[in-house]
Amino acid sequence: MNKTLIISALSIVIILSILPLTVHAQNLDAVNHEITFTTQDDENIGIKELIILQSNTNETINNLDFWIQNGANNVVILVNDTVYTYINDETRYSINISNMDIKIGEQIIAEITYILDKNTQNFEKKLLQNTYSITVTYDDKILYSGINSARGSQLTIPIYKTVETPKESIYIYYIVIIVLLVSILIIFIYSLRLRKTPKIKEILSTTEELLTTKKSLLMSLLKDLEKQYRAKEISDDTYHKIKEQFKQEAIETMKKLDDMMKSKV
Repeated sequence: MNKTLIISALSIVIILSILPLTVHAQNLDAVNHEITFTTQDDENIGIKELIILQSNTNETINNLDFWIQNGANNVVILVNDTVYTYINDETRYSINISNMDIKIGEQIIAEITYILDKNTQNFEKKLLQNTYSITVTYDDKILYSGINSARGSQLTIPIYKTVETPKESIYIYYIVIIVLLVSILIIFIYSLRLRKTPKIKEILSTTEELLTTKKSLLMSLLKDLEKQYRAKEISDDTYHKIKEQFKQEAIETMKKLDDMMKSKV
C-alpha cells in the first residue's frame, strides 16, 4: 500500500513539473521568426535566429524553450539584449524568464546564434510556438518563407549556397577572346612576313608588343580572380580551375616573350 502511494505521489510531482513548461510555451506566440545563414569559413555556417514573441496570457511565464537541431555549436541565447544561461537536452534549450513578468500583449525579442558544420545537408527546425511569419535566408537568398505555422510544425530545408553568377563562363570567354585575337594577329603578321621579309624587325617588334599586352591582360585577370575568391563570390572549384587556366596561358606567353628576347641577342 505504501509503495503504491509513493509511486502515485511521484507521478503527480512529475506531471506537475512538466505541466508548467507546456502551458507556458503555449502562452507565447511568435509574431515573426527570421533565420539567417551566413558562410563563415570553409568549415562552418553561422546561424542567427531572430524571434519576436508575444504573450497571450496574464499568467506568469517561467520558462522559454527553443528547438535547435543536433550538431549546433557555440549556442548563445539573448532575450531583450540580455544573455541567458540555458539548459538543454539534445535539441530543446530552456531558459528561465520568470523575472521578466511579461503581461498579455507584451512582446520580447529573442536572438539565438550558433554554428553548424558546412557539410550539414539539411536545416531542421521544430516550432514550439504558433508562428505567424517565418523566413529562412542564406546570404540574402530566401530558402523558405511561410505564414501561420502551427505549434509543433517541423521544417526540413536543404542547405545550399546562394547561386553564383556564372563567372566561370565569363572568364573562359575572356581567355578565348584573348587567345583568338592574339592568334589572328600573329597569323596575320607572319603572313606579312612571308610577303615582305625586309620588315622582319618591325614584325618582331609588333609580335612582342602583342605578347606583352596578352601577358598584362592575363595578370590583371588573375588579380581580379583572386579578389572575387577572397570575397567568396566564386566557389573553390571555379577558382582553382580558372586560376590554372590563366596561369598556364601566362606561363606560355612569358616563355614566348623570353624566346623572342633571346633570339634578338
